[in-house]
Amino acid sequence: MYDVYNNGRPLGGQLNVTLDRDIISDTNRLGPSRFAGKPKYEHRRTLSDLTLRVGTVSQRFPRLNNSIELVVTHLESDKDRHMDHAVRFGHRLIKALQATLGYNVHYIHYDRWTFNDSTGGILGALVNKDIDLSSTGLMTKIKRMEHLASVLSYMTFELMFIFKTPESTQLTDNAFIRPFSTSVWLMILLTIVLGSIAFKLNFTAETILQQNFKPTENPPFFNLIVEFLGNYCQQGSQYMPDSLSGRAMQLFMLLCTLMVYNYYTSEIVSDLIGSHKESDIKTLVHLADSHIDLGIENVTYEKAFFYQSHLPDVDYLTKKKVTEKTFINSSVGLQRVRRGNFAYNCERNVAYNLIRAMFDSTEVCDLNELESMPSQFVDHVVRKDSHFRELFKVKYTRMLEVGIKQKFADYWVAKKPECFSGSIISSVTITGALPIFVLLGFGLVLSFVALGAEIMAQFVTKDMAKKILKKTFGHVSDNRVVKRKFL
Repeated sequence: MYDVYNNGRPLGGQLNVTLDRDIISDTNRLGPSRFAGKPKYEHRRTLSDLTLRVGTVSQRFPRLNNSIELVVTHLESDKDRHMDHAVRFGHRLIKALQATLGYNVHYIHYDRWTFNDSTGGILGALVNKDIDLSSTGLMTKIKRMEHLASVLSYMTFELMFIFKTPESTQLTDNAFIRPFSTSVWLMILLTIVLGSIAFKLNFTAETILQQNFKPTENPPFFNLIVEFLGNYCQQGSQYMPDSLSGRAMQLFMLLCTLMVYNYYTSEIVSDLIGSHKESDIKTLVHLADSHIDLGIENVTYEKAFFYQSHLPDVDYLTKKKVTEKTFINSSVGLQRVRRGNFAYNCERNVAYNLIRAMFDSTEVCDLNELESMPSQFVDHVVRKDSHFRELFKVKYTRMLEVGIKQKFADYWVAKKPECFSGSIISSVTITGALPIFVLLGFGLVLSFVALGAEIMAQFVTKDMAKKILKKTFGHVSDNRVVKRKFL
């Protein structure tokens, strides 16, 4: 009895005839099978007589006429891990499969993964039986899997925007404004005004009641407003009431301002040395409506996603902010992210590898991630009617069991950079300190306006006095001193 099988006639496989059983002449019965109890694919453990066609694709070599030797050398190198990481990861798994089964390889280079999820590129070549395997995995979308079957899922693919927490352009959302809500700030302003009025009434009452005993101080109303501002800033008190009621009011006012001052300063300190504030930008619509500039990795799948996905949020962002100048190199894009007010879209592993190389630990904590495309599984696939479908799946399962796939994943799948927030002290930028200088500028402008008003009032008052003196006494000298007759 003979076991007859073929390793793949279209690929050069030879017909294999192997002696399986002998006929025992004495009993005229079949002897034991040499393959009894062995796995289904035991007799196909080597495919040394086959040459499988394997498709390749590369961002570094995007043209069809690129030398296949250069492409393969790039796929087998370990330099620039962020470049073609999914392809190079998958290529190593293909090499491991080749080492296990012993087949030969003929590489065919393509310029893209696919045109429209069903034709063109590596996907179209698999569907049309132009190749048997792909060195890179493919995202397992429903439309793509109509004629294909997965033999190994080895990583995930995710597009996301990376950006630093932007400084708010609103004065109300600022490190020096945030400790109190708007209602608390209004309450502080109200206490300053009402407290100044109360103190003015107290000093006026003391002046009237004690005018026959001793002179008392009755400061102007605006001086009392400045006094209350000084109380809130813990600068002490210049004016001291004589009455018991006035001193009681001043005591409780000082206690109130002390607690407000301590709460305010502690909140600012905790904000600056605590964990970084996350951005309020949580969706693509928020990003489109923000003042942040955009950059997108200049690769074919990014352009296909933003121009052809037709998702509502993506279309809104694309129409509002995406132009041809938006597509830039990944290292340039993340360098602009480091400077701030810039969001860059790329694949997660590309971002993590470059962030580890370009950002320090303090900058990493200030980064935000915004998913633009949900995670997709990347799988090695073959045609559903492939003769090697089950065989490849068995061999890949064995790789999972012994840790070959995990070994490659530890190197090619980048981990998220760590944030050591415990040792970080945030510095206040010029944007964060803007309200201070706006307040100072407002005060200077108000002071000059008040000075001009006082000068005008002085001239008007003197002119009116001069007219009154002329009308009453007949003449006033040029130096505005009334004649001796008037004195």
